[in-house]
Amino acid sequence: MAVKTYELNGKTVWQVYVNLRSKVMPRIRLQKVLKGIATEKAAEKQEKILIRELADRIARLEAQGVTWGEVIDRWESGQKLFPTKKYAVTTIQDHAAMLRNWTKPWLKRCASDLNRGDGREILRFAESQGKPPSFQKKLKNTVNVIYRWGIEERLIMGVHQSPVFGLEIEKDREEKMPEILAKDEIRVLLRKAKEQTHPWYPVWSMAILTGMRSGELQALNKSDLELVTRGEAEKMDRKPPELRSYGIIRVRRTYKTRQKEFGPTKGGYWRNVPVSRELYWFLIFELKVAELETEAFILPRHYKWVRGEQASILRAFCQANQLTSVKFHTLRACFATQLISAGVPATVVMKIGGWKDIKTMQRYIRMAGIDERGATEVLNFIPTEEAVMEKVVSMSDFKARRD
Repeated sequence: MAVKTYELNGKTVWQVYVNLRSKVMPRIRLQKVLKGIATEKAAEKQEKILIRELADRIARLEAQGVTWGEVIDRWESGQKLFPTKKYAVTTIQDHAAMLRNWTKPWLKRCASDLNRGDGREILRFAESQGKPPSFQKKLKNTVNVIYRWGIEERLIMGVHQSPVFGLEIEKDREEKMPEILAKDEIRVLLRKAKEQTHPWYPVWSMAILTGMRSGELQALNKSDLELVTRGEAEKMDRKPPELRSYGIIRVRRTYKTRQKEFGPTKGGYWRNVPVSRELYWFLIFELKVAELETEAFILPRHYKWVRGEQASILRAFCQANQLTSVKFHTLRACFATQLISAGVPATVVMKIGGWKDIKTMQRYIRMAGIDERGATEVLNFIPTEEAVMEKVVSMSDFKARRD
């Protein structure tokens, strides 16, 4: 604040300048200047009036709360500062990035001023951009989570629900079949990759034989393997499949592409993957694990794999070889559906693959078709050949008796 004099048309006049900033929300700053005041006493009076006026305006702005962009920023920084099992770092980043992108018109607006009309506008925009109802639902849920957090933290004042709360989203009219490869297609994929000596052949084989995630495969080293000796394995080969045990792979960590570092698995816990006969001899003959150092990586660390481009590599190979185009994560789904189709209980598959969400496993069960298998065998409507012939004979006897 300041009261100063200056010359105007040969006369001395006064100027009042007031600059106030909120102590609660430093981003709120108001300032005002009045010039041409005739006396110093009048200038001092105007200064007091301006201070009161700006202080009232700041109080009203504080009562409204922060902008939507600030709510997102504070939620993101708060989640990273005090991490919980609920959100991984990448999930936090994805949620914040989604809202900054799809709620861009809201970012500089006061969060408490947003209403259901604003919510409908955002969801309609997502629909107009070709985003399916599943994405719109995800966007809506993310807005709800972070807006509700803003209310609980008293950043958003005077409202009790988010601007998208309760808004209806039309369901998908037609459910799309998820990407998957049948058993014969898996064999063709790996056969062609081996024939062409493709550098990713070992990676794709391990993904299908273990169900491990991309980052888990990158982090896998020799110390994670607990295998039987070759002599024991040769004896094991002569036993029935249900009595074989070639060892286990301990899945303990994953490589995080964004952070460029190793960390715990997605679920936050380690798990065991049983080594099958096929996987055992693949490790011995193809990957030559016996020759590796104790802490050596099992699989080659391709540059594009480290950069997170594994999906595009696999798609390009599939397209070049006229195969069903799939992404890398589909290999994990193939692992699950093939085990379920073979009769392995879904709970066991979940334990091996590290799945927590039963909804995901239910989708794989549906894809495998085990719930429906044999259900229609009770139907018996089509006439058999014997029944038809019996009817023909009966008609012949009838004609003979009539004649």
